[in-house]
Amino acid sequence: MKSFWLTALLIALLFAIPPSLSAQNTRRDGNWWLEQSHFARTSYLVGFFDGINLGNQFSYWKGKDDITCLAKVKDSFDFYANKFVKDVTNEQLADGLDVFYKDYRNRKILVHNAVWLTLNAIAGTPQVDLDKMVENFRKYAD
Repeated sequence: MKSFWLTALLIALLFAIPPSLSAQNTRRDGNWWLEQSHFARTSYLVGFFDGINLGNQFSYWKGKDDITCLAKVKDSFDFYANKFVKDVTNEQLADGLDVFYKDYRNRKILVHNAVWLTLNAIAGTPQVDLDKMVENFRKYAD
């Protein structure tokens, strides 16, 4: 009877080990980004851009009765969208993230934060300011 339970335990362990060995990186940071194919990267960014628009809608739905609030939200969204996102393609952003994550020091920075930094670079944020921003994101990336 002992050998039956020992065999059952061994079989259970054999089935439990492979999933843990093949577990993929689910933290969406630079390591995750670099594991993705070019198609997956650009597709992810299409969804990211759609998410920006949905986030915009989330920001004003609850305040729909406050005209002053709605005007501020619209002004803020329009300002940042025009400054950082207008005319930026998913391909351009993917290329920028590829460059950003080539620096091993940036790999722990989450993708949504790296998008912000990359959009700043594309928008022409002065390099000295961008370097400070990147350093801060590296410091708090864990």
